[in-house]
Amino acid sequence: MENSHLETFKAEASGRGWQTKVDITGTEWNFQLDEPTEDGGTNSGANPMQYFAASLAGCQNEQAQVVADELSLSINQIGISLEIDLDLSGFMGVSDHSNGSYKAVRIDAFVSGEVTDEQVKNLGKKVDERCPILALLRSSGCNITSNWSKK
Repeated sequence: MENSHLETFKAEASGRGWQTKVDITGTEWNFQLDEPTEDGGTNSGANPMQYFAASLAGCQNEQAQVVADELSLSINQIGISLEIDLDLSGFMGVSDHSNGSYKAVRIDAFVSGEVTDEQVKNLGKKVDERCPILALLRSSGCNITSNWSKK
């Protein structure tokens, strides 16, 4: 299989204790990861799972823009709200591993613009099929519920 669209993403992390600074290699981007104080951190940044949830929401939004352009849809705005259920047994050392730790994802997307309900459902189906972060969750065995509706 030809990988003409293969792109490699890089990041480097360093930290002392809970705070972790992450640099996205080759760009000007960096950010801080931490845990809330009640979990032993200092609350200096979002935790890795919050970034992961934000990555999924961002990926869904970007994929929706691509698909909407391909389908020539006139969209004014897309709002995405999601939740990810994660079993922390492996992370906490209660289990030997974290395989199968993603249990459920619930996505609610609301689309406004000059679109029909059917067009929005089709948009959502294509986005869910093509979003690489959602594909990662799907391949982990996670239960995915995705609802796309017109606002």
